[in-house]
Order: sequence, then C-alpha cells, then structure tokens
Amino acid sequence: MRARSRHAFTLVELLVVIAIIGVLIGLLLPAVQSAREAARRSSCTNNLRQIGLAIHNYAHGMKERFPAGWMSTPTNAEAGLGWGWASQILQHMEETAVADEVAGHMKAGRMIVDGAAGSTRTVVVRSFLCPSDPANSNPIFEMHGAEQEFARSNYPGMFGAEHVEETIEDHPEELFEGNGIFFANSRVGFREVTDGMSKTIMVAERDAREVAGHDDPTEKEPFDSVWIGMAEGGEEAIVRVVGGGEEMFNSGDAHSEDFRSRHPGGINVVFADGHVEFLQDSLDPTIFQRLSQRNDGQVINPY
Repeated sequence: MRARSRHAFTLVELLVVIAIIGVLIGLLLPAVQSAREAARRSSCTNNLRQIGLAIHNYAHGMKERFPAGWMSTPTNAEAGLGWGWASQILQHMEETAVADEVAGHMKAGRMIVDGAAGSTRTVVVRSFLCPSDPANSNPIFEMHGAEQEFARSNYPGMFGAEHVEETIEDHPEELFEGNGIFFANSRVGFREVTDGMSKTIMVAERDAREVAGHDDPTEKEPFDSVWIGMAEGGEEAIVRVVGGGEEMFNSGDAHSEDFRSRHPGGINVVFADGHVEFLQDSLDPTIFQRLSQRNDGQVINPY
C-alpha cells in the first residue's frame, strides 16, 4: 500500500504567521486604546455636565447665587467648618444620603475634621471622579496635617486668575476676594459674572499626578483634591478644593493648585452657564487666565 504523505507548516511559514499576527495586534491596539479613552473622556464630560446642572439647581433655590467655595471664619480663610461648594450640591446629584449627612453636620456646627464626620469624609462620589485618572483605582487617601482619610475628587472649583498659594502666604485676606466663582465664604450671584456666564470657567479637571512640592520644588509627590471642602489643619487644604488659572493647565511643571488632565490634548471644563467644553493644550495661556475671571472686563471666546 502506498503510504499517505503528511503536510505540516514549516518553521518559516510559522514565523511568517506569527509576524502577521504581531503586526495586526500592533495596528489594532492603539485603536482600541483610543476608543477606550474616548469613552472615558465622554464619561468625564457627563460628570461635569451633572455638576454644572447641580450647581444651577442649587443656585435657583438660593436667589441665583453659587454655593460658597468653602465655609470659613469671617477673618481666617484657613479656619472654620470648611464645607466646600461640592458638598453643598449633593442633593441635586442624586446623592441624598450623603447630602443628609452633610446637612446634619452643618446644622450641628461640626467641622469637616470633626471625628463625627469621619464616615462622611470617605464617601466616594463617582460623579466627582474622572475615569482617566489611574489614582481613582484607590479613591481614598490620607491627608497630611489632618492625618485623616478623605475621598478624592477630580473637579476643583475656579478661584480665579491668581496664584492661590502666594495669596495664602502673602495676602491671606484676599482669599475672601477671589476673582473667580469660588473663594472663602463666597456667594457669587449670577449678576456678578459680568464677563458672561458662558465665558467664565466654573469648575475644571485636576488629576492626582505627582507635582512639585510646595516646600521643596525639587521634590515631587502625588497631590489629591477632595470634594468635601477645606479641612482645617490639612496640608494645602484650600487648593484641594479650588484651583487658580494663573498657570496654564497641563503645564509640564505642574503645581498642586494647577488644573490638569489625563485626556490627551486638553482638559474638560464646565462654564458658569453649565455648558462643558474641551479646551485644547494649544490655547493661549492669556485667554485661559481671562476665562478664569468673572469680571475683568475682557470677554473672550475660547473656541
């Protein structure tokens, strides 16, 4: 009987197939990663839309006034109850349980750092987290100075076109006079946004990447923002709640108070009228500074 011959791949053919598969994976992987980032950016945009709507719902019940940036004593912006603007809009973000907790603490006159507020400090509100920030895989961190745990946020309010840390050090009285939407004990009314609600940034993104240290600029360390407010005694507590527009966002030499994003090419912001835009990294820094102010008389179109 004639023996049947067996056919098999040669080593060269096998290597060719493996090379083709590798090339296809190399071509498809960036497309998959791009699609995932597009979905994350869309989710971040929706978060900011929800925040903008919640702020407006709050304001409509408060004679068209935005919530206070954070609640401090009348003479010391770094002291006091501390409850921030984001903690005041939770009722309008379908976060009724934690909103009731915050309201109870306020009614009792408790500070954020009060022991009784411990469980509230660590409530993770997903709408305050950008899915592109890898730090949010662990959304709880310990704040130095306060030595307590807090839940993160990626969306600080806009203090104005100023260097917030320098204001704290050199002119602390001006913490009550920010030229943005949120500052100490602020209750900015819609009519006070004279540059136009659609031309004034209200909230913007900030990720938790390593930034230059405040005390030693040569050392870099992660910096986390919070939704709950200014924790008296906490390290750089004020700039965890608000940021300044003096420095350009996504700067290569970022500082704790600056805005920054993991989205390639720019940053999401919500304006005072509630609409959300993606500002490109190519935006003129001067324009960003002007968009950070509510009343400088310079009406700018960022688009």
